[in-house]
Amino acid sequence: MYINRHILPYLHRMKKQFRVLLITGSRQVGKSTLLKEKLLPDYGYVTLDDFTELGLAQKDPALFFKNHPLP
Repeated sequence: MYINRHILPYLHRMKKQFRVLLITGSRQVGKSTLLKEKLLPDYGYVTLDDFTELGLAQKDPALFFKNHPLP
């Protein structure tokens, strides 16, 4: 069951102003769920918990962004 977050209206305003959003916070508080439930498919979803993606972002940022175009 998804719980609506108070930050959601703020995120909708910010996604109109910015091409990239960074959501940070403590573990297990619903960041990924919020993004997947309310902001996708408007934005792509990439996690750097995937060591392949992390390595690519560190080693070849240009290729990382080519593989993950905005928004």
